Amino acid sequence: MSLLSQIGVVKGYPDNTFRPDEKVTREATAAFLYRLAGSSAYTAPPTSRFSDVKPGAPFYKEISWMAEQGFATGWPDRSFRP
Repeated sequence: MSLLSQIGVVKGYPDNTFRPDEKVTREATAAFLYRLAGSSAYTAPPTSRFSDVKPGAPFYKEISWMAEQGFATGWPDRSFRP
């Protein structure tokens, strides 16, 4: 088990697999950084700054947090492309 798994940054898949050969998506990167920063008290805005990430979408909170921190700005068409 990796250190990131032990401290809750990396959680794996719902079927309890880890899949180390899978590519890491932009939305998963947002979740990793969010958890690593310990930002559980963050409240996401009610309106998304990204056209393709709606409130309630998987990792909406984490993506919003990452954007507010300046770690991601999205694409010129206002998409995030998770």
